[in-house]
Amino acid sequence: MEEVLVVLECSLELKPVIGQKFQSLDFVFTFYDVYAHAVGFDTRKQGIRKTGGVTTWYYVLSKRCGCKASISLKFFSEGGLPGYIIQEFNEVHNHYMVEVEHQNFMALNRKLDDVHHKFILDCSKANIRPTLTFKVLKEILGGFELVDCTVGDIRNASRDIKAYAHGFDVQMVWDDMAKKKEMSDAFTYHYEVNASNQLVALFWCDGLMKRNYHMFGDIDGFDSTYNTNRYCMIFTPFTGKDNCGRPVTFTVELVCNEKTGAFAWLFKHFVECMGVVPKMTVTDKDLGMRSAIEEVLVGTRHRWCMWHIMHKLATKVPNRLLRDEDFKKEFNACVWSDLLEPNEFEEEWNGVVERHGLQEVDWFNTLYDYRQFWISAYFRDFPLGSKIRTMSIFESENSFYKFFLKPRANIAEFYLNFNNAVEFQRNARTKLDYHDATVLPILATTLPFEKHALTLYTDSMFKKIQEEVVEGNDRCRVLGFSSTDIVDTYKLGDSNRNSHFVRHDKTDDSYSCKCISLKKVRKQNKTR
Repeated sequence: MEEVLVVLECSLELKPVIGQKFQSLDFVFTFYDVYAHAVGFDTRKQGIRKTGGVTTWYYVLSKRCGCKASISLKFFSEGGLPGYIIQEFNEVHNHYMVEVEHQNFMALNRKLDDVHHKFILDCSKANIRPTLTFKVLKEILGGFELVDCTVGDIRNASRDIKAYAHGFDVQMVWDDMAKKKEMSDAFTYHYEVNASNQLVALFWCDGLMKRNYHMFGDIDGFDSTYNTNRYCMIFTPFTGKDNCGRPVTFTVELVCNEKTGAFAWLFKHFVECMGVVPKMTVTDKDLGMRSAIEEVLVGTRHRWCMWHIMHKLATKVPNRLLRDEDFKKEFNACVWSDLLEPNEFEEEWNGVVERHGLQEVDWFNTLYDYRQFWISAYFRDFPLGSKIRTMSIFESENSFYKFFLKPRANIAEFYLNFNNAVEFQRNARTKLDYHDATVLPILATTLPFEKHALTLYTDSMFKKIQEEVVEGNDRCRVLGFSSTDIVDTYKLGDSNRNSHFVRHDKTDDSYSCKCISLKKVRKQNKTR
């Protein structure tokens, strides 16, 4: 390829001159950048050279094409005032200049200012990645040529922000929590470090979380399946459901392991923070967690998630039973029923084990030993306890957080992303409150029961109750009635020709059914 020699033409005011003096290096570099921008080439600092006691700085073309165009600078001092003088200036290039339509890609024209960095940080908090951040910037500013950066620049800036926080991210979080504590006594946080001064546990809760817990925290879930930060700490939130049926976060915890001691530390601060333990806690089958709950959450009914247990069934039973439909039907009827009493369950279980030769399967024997933690029959005395058999009511919270939390985030990133997620969660709740205050549901029957339910439940929960009312109205009929001075007894029949007895105790105006389900219905009261 034939060599090209290009001598640039521009205003004399912009062109460097040998012997030209400047007060500082920054002034020299800015001047040369203005010249390069005007004629269409990029620059970079090459380095320094010391010869004969004189230090020389070189500022050259950034393209890797062997171009010799450059300036060199030398330090001087006159009258005690330091400065820099242009010692050499080579204006001959071996390439053509950048076309006007391409100049927005030049490094000189790609500058991330404070506004860019703030926008990149905000996008990072919302878990928006560099490519999408660039697209949003382009739409906001009105075109690619106005963005003043590339996707790579945004990616590098995001990396630099993380690098800046590296080693200080935990302290940054502590400092912010300390400020929140000063602003509100309701904000609570605790942390623990090991002998190497490394964070091993973190707990925090704000005033609204406490309020939500005291309103909706009678039954909660404790999930330890998250691994959401660079230090492999486990995110273990306490989660419940509000009176709109939506997940709500009560506290936030990070621990470095799933041992009994780590869980006991979290539960201890949970009790100190809330002042009262939950009535029931649903968790996965973790013996370390079980020991910590028994030790700290005294009085809490602990239930294991049946889904986590049943999910392992295929790997625990003999292969011959995986294709046995009778076994599946019998086993599911035994463990999932919420109508069996404990003695009836034990009889059913032993029958299934004997009929299918499972006496020597250790997994079945272990599950039977711990049956009081996962079988509905042992929770029939607890309001709705036999109905809450899995952690599925809290699983939507898991999916929700995955939209915001990054797997390899540092503690500061996790903290920012979590706070952003909670803001979204609370805004969604406020929207539901508005809907509940402005919408009046239409009654589907003339039953006084349905009309009364309308005064007790939020709109979203009333719709679910209404479905039950309509179904019950279609399926159930009063077959008989008897009354005394204290109790009214109704005999009801359903479409399956089953009969049920419902008792109305006149002394306290309460209702109960033999299946206990009616007695266990908890009011989702509209009161906030």
